[in-house]
Amino acid sequence: MKRVIAAVLLGIYLIVLLDLTLFQFPQPGAHANFVPFRSISRDLRHGGWEMIINFVGNLAVFLPLGLLPPTLSRRWCSPLRIALISLFLSALIESLQYLSGRRVADVDDLILNVLGGLLGYGVWIAMERLMLRPGARLS
Repeated sequence: MKRVIAAVLLGIYLIVLLDLTLFQFPQPGAHANFVPFRSISRDLRHGGWEMIINFVGNLAVFLPLGLLPPTLSRRWCSPLRIALISLFLSALIESLQYLSGRRVADVDDLILNVLGGLLGYGVWIAMERLMLRPGARLS
């Protein structure tokens, strides 16, 4: 039952992610960033709401990608595999943003998205360890 719920959640997550990153909040005419760490350093220097949206948002939006695949299958239980699936999905999204011209393609989003996936995987590992502790209830 846990896998069925994880599969449904993964499907919903992917639909919402693609809608959010490809169709919502259009920014036509904005210029792509192909220089690593350019927008990250700019956001950290200036702070504010834009930094929260870009930095924290890109990390948070890929957290489920580190949590759900390992729940579906033990095959996905490695940081390398989570990093690769996060990189592939993020590269697909950034490429579609670039080709459509509706959103800003940014190499820094790739970096933050992969880190977000790995952060989610870290949360999954921590939850697994907590569940296996003596006295912990397995549900």
